[in-house]
Parts: sequence; C-alpha cells; structure tokens
Amino acid sequence: MKLGMINNQFTLESYQQVKQRGLSFVEICCNYDKDTQALRDAVPQIQENLRETGLVIGSVGRWNSQVNRGGKLDEQQFSTVKCNLDSAVAVGAPVFVCGFNYDDSVSRFRNYCAAVEYFGQLTDYARSKGITVAVCNCSWSNFIVSPETWSVVLGEIPELMLKYDCSHAYNEGRDYLKELSDWGERIAHFHIKGTVKSNGVNRVSDPPAGMDDLMWGSIFATLYARNYDGNLSIEPHSSTWKGGTELGDRGILFTIDYIRKFMLR
Repeated sequence: MKLGMINNQFTLESYQQVKQRGLSFVEICCNYDKDTQALRDAVPQIQENLRETGLVIGSVGRWNSQVNRGGKLDEQQFSTVKCNLDSAVAVGAPVFVCGFNYDDSVSRFRNYCAAVEYFGQLTDYARSKGITVAVCNCSWSNFIVSPETWSVVLGEIPELMLKYDCSHAYNEGRDYLKELSDWGERIAHFHIKGTVKSNGVNRVSDPPAGMDDLMWGSIFATLYARNYDGNLSIEPHSSTWKGGTELGDRGILFTIDYIRKFMLR
C-alpha cells in the first residue's frame, strides 16, 4: 500500500510539502467546470513537480457533474469529464474517479440505463487511454454509492471499479465493513477520512482518522483479507481540519502517523 493525500494546488512548493511529509502520491480533485481548464493548463507544471519531487499522481477525480439530463447523456458535460480523464492520463494517474447524478424527472429504471450507458462509454474511452475508471461512493451528484446500485451498474460493467470511503457509508447508516468485505476486490482507490456522529445519528465533524468513530483496525484487516494493495489517500475534510492552518496541518501529520501503523505491506 502507498499513502498520499489530496492536494489541489499545482505549485512545486505544495508538492514538496507532500514529499516532506513522507507521502508517496498526490490526488487531484476537479469538482467544477473551471477546474477542468485549470488542470489542463497546469499539466506541464504538474509534470515538472513530479520530476522534481519523485512523487506520482495517485488519481484524478471529478465529483460534481450533471451528466444525466432526463435519462440521457449531456454531451457537453460528458466532454468535460473526458477532458478531465485526458488530463489524468497526461499526468500519469492510474485511476480516474467520478460519479453519475440521479434525475428525478425520469424513472429509476431510466436512471440506471443512463448510468450503464455513461460508464460503458467512459470505460471504453479509458481503456484506449490505459487508465481505470472508478465510481466514488460519495452521494454528491452521484447515486451509484451502495451495494444496491453497484450490483446493477458494476454488475453490467466488469471494468468499472470503486473509489471507497468508509465515512460515507457510516454517515448514511450502512455497514462499511460488510461493503468492504463484499466489494473489496472491486476497489481501485481508497480514501482515509475520519468522521464522528453524536448518538450514532447526528454528524459532528470529519476529524483525522484515529480521532473518530470508524474502526480502522477492522477496516485494514478487511482490506488485507480482500487483497487490496493500492493507494490510501488522506482527505482533510471539515473546516476545522483542512490543511493550511496549524491545527489542520497537525491533523494531517496525526493521520499519517496513525495510518502507517496499519500498513504492513
């Protein structure tokens, strides 16, 4: 396993900071249309950053997109997603992460049909580029987040993989250990993010892993049981713990020290 983190800055200094923390890779998230062009423009700088630091790009992702319009693919949005994927290829990312939004104006069946069409076309496109597509289990602009939906869409598209984050399942009341056990062999990218709920119901915060509710020992035991040996990406998330502040930076170091105890290979 390799440990890295999300970093959406493209400066050499930000990559050097990731390197100084003893991490192996950077994950890039492009969540808005403006980010697509910013990433495309930054490709030469990112390539130079990687040469200077010896880091690699672990994945590139697009969480927020409205590709599904009334059960049909919005070609302009789809083109934007493919542009993000092209940038991922250009910086050497092995995985491209995205989701697929639900449209309430059409039936669930039509939404599933559109999702299968979308991921079918996207995995075909990715195959020609030598990159893996993974659907995130985050529900932001995405409904392919649970075993119910995976059995349909991933069941139809064997090449489609998962980007998994235990906090999402936990916050939505699902059994993240069972999901990891049942679907662990389809995981291509894994997020490290803690979360806390009061009375098991009300979300309080997303603190560093090891300062939260999730059972990280059991999580890693399950990952090993399912032969996961991929990237582990730290996601500083809540306003309290995002990097750039003294507390946020110390939280990142806390997570690194805590998670390394579970990394046996």
